[in-house]
Amino acid sequence: MEALNLTVGPLALFAFVASITPGPNNLLLMRSGASFGVRRSLWHLFGVQVGFAGLLVLVHLGLGAILLALPGAFAVLRWACAAYLLWLAWLVLRDAQPRKETGQGPAPAAGRPMTWFEAVLFQLVNPKAWMMAITVASAFYGASAPHAVDLTVAALLCFMIGGSCMLVWTLWGASIDHLLKQPRARQIFAWVMALAVAATAAWMLR
Repeated sequence: MEALNLTVGPLALFAFVASITPGPNNLLLMRSGASFGVRRSLWHLFGVQVGFAGLLVLVHLGLGAILLALPGAFAVLRWACAAYLLWLAWLVLRDAQPRKETGQGPAPAAGRPMTWFEAVLFQLVNPKAWMMAITVASAFYGASAPHAVDLTVAALLCFMIGGSCMLVWTLWGASIDHLLKQPRARQIFAWVMALAVAATAAWMLR
């Protein structure tokens, strides 16, 4: 077996810091946990991690270098991501509109969680995910070029640490679900989350 060129400790620390800090994925998972619960949000979380692993492979194959060489590439990604986030913010507000009760308590949240495939596709326009993938693929190896074992270990490490960090955000969202039983409280939460998502979109375009 080939020797591992990857510096695992620094990569693990980077994966933790990059995954636990606020970002588009974490905000959306928090909102999903609050609106749909942890179990229904797990496919969303899984899709984020699969999508990021796919970005690692694409960067390993050279796409990251191509993006860095094209001055306008990340600008396109930022605009695409911002447009998608603004659309999601509108969906959050739309789904929070008052609905008729069923006679058995408050009506459930409208809409549905993001599917795993939608979460995978979102990573393709997520500049933060691309920069994380490029950093992982370039900053944590020795003098030798990374090989398949390095890439596999890096992907698994990011999957485990990133997934755990994002689960914290999902659980955080689910933990406040009991505060959102009343339609008014759910509307206020929807406005706060929509503004946070819109602010994230604006920050990406700065």
